[in-house]
Amino acid sequence: MRNTSPALTPRAAIVTLYGAFIRRLGNWVAIADLVVLLADLGIDEQSGRSAIARLKRTGLLTSGRHFGSAGYAAGEQLLDVLRDGDVRIFQSEIAADLDDGWVLIVFSVPEAQRDRRHLLRTRLAGLGCGPLAPGVWMAPRRVALDVRRILQRLDLARYTSMFEGRYQGFADVQTLAASAWDVSALVRQYGAFIRRHQRRLARWEAHDHGVRAAFVDYVTLLEDWRRLAYADPGLPDELSTCAPQRRAAYEVFMKGVGLLAEPAMRHVESTIGPRRLARDGS
Repeated sequence: MRNTSPALTPRAAIVTLYGAFIRRLGNWVAIADLVVLLADLGIDEQSGRSAIARLKRTGLLTSGRHFGSAGYAAGEQLLDVLRDGDVRIFQSEIAADLDDGWVLIVFSVPEAQRDRRHLLRTRLAGLGCGPLAPGVWMAPRRVALDVRRILQRLDLARYTSMFEGRYQGFADVQTLAASAWDVSALVRQYGAFIRRHQRRLARWEAHDHGVRAAFVDYVTLLEDWRRLAYADPGLPDELSTCAPQRRAAYEVFMKGVGLLAEPAMRHVESTIGPRRLARDGS
């Protein structure tokens, strides 16, 4: 029950911990307690501390002392990201409206900076954008804020131009969408998510495995769903065949939230609580 997703990186784990737990518990955690929580997720201390330091250098985490201990809070930039993530993750079953229009991202990166070009393409794909032509990507208009923020944060905005508007032709828009997105891959990914987490949740319904296991499984659930929620641009139902799978997977996700969120939070509270109680003299 405690196997985590192999794709769970230290950075992703830290961001998820702040998004799901720490900001709801005063938005501060001692370094030592954060390391313990990361260890629960299979992340060793050195990797965890290195990721924390990198997040601090970028301003996503801010350092401070509370309850007699050194620790970190989520900075304003990270809090903005987490708030936007709440919408993307917990409302991702809602498809975009075709009448909302599209965002178009046009970029040109010098050949000498091929690594930046690769990073830009990777991040656009990770936000659910689809390629129309070399250096031209598109997404439903509601993705625009996520695109703008990630390009600015990674210093990629200088290579790009963004436009918003309606599609005016000439190819059928459904054909255009099919050329930009591999919807069949999304269908497979949703199917894999459903199979994996239905089995896991069935075990929880049969037996309570404890708050630590709930914490690990809940973080895994969140991370698996987050990747899907961002990879899927939420194409209008008229343009996509994955809408039924999206809705079915979302139901599994929300069932997992209902089963695991509360015991997972209790585990986090029991991990960071003693330090605060000791400081308060309780």
